[in-house]
Amino acid sequence: MYKIFFISISLFILIHIQPQEIKAGELPELSVECIKKMEERDEQFTRLIMQDIISSFQLDIDEHAYIEVSFRELEAAKMIYNGKEKDDYYDSLKNQFIVRSRGEPRLFIRPQEAYFLYKEPNNTDVMIHLQLIGTTWEEVDQKKKKGNNIEYKLLTCEKEYIEKKKKYYQN
Repeated sequence: MYKIFFISISLFILIHIQPQEIKAGELPELSVECIKKMEERDEQFTRLIMQDIISSFQLDIDEHAYIEVSFRELEAAKMIYNGKEKDDYYDSLKNQFIVRSRGEPRLFIRPQEAYFLYKEPNNTDVMIHLQLIGTTWEEVDQKKKKGNNIEYKLLTCEKEYIEKKKKYYQN
């Protein structure tokens, strides 16, 4: 009887006297407007990077002669046009996108010729010249040059979100 009384008193003390940690509030979320602004900022950032690379290599790339393609657009084209599991044409282009870069890499393509452009994290501009040989795109030239630093600015709503998230996890 004494043991049961001692155990029940101990449990009571542990439950009611032990400080409990309770998270107050909800996890902060980015607003739809902020997400839209972030997407616009990211697209503008990539556009500035592409302009810097094109001018670094003095490439004659215009919107009438070349089609600008992102990785997402390349994936969509594969699904729309054939979706084959083994596709040398697609795979040879997809493999180019496996790089570390600032902004999104871009492929500028026209019949039989393409340029793959990206900026490395250390601001080195990279240009890979590709030609269609048979059913695959082959690298015929690669050049690198020191490029300009394009500043990536956080939006006010992003900064506020990060601050709220820090406070949430500190509590």
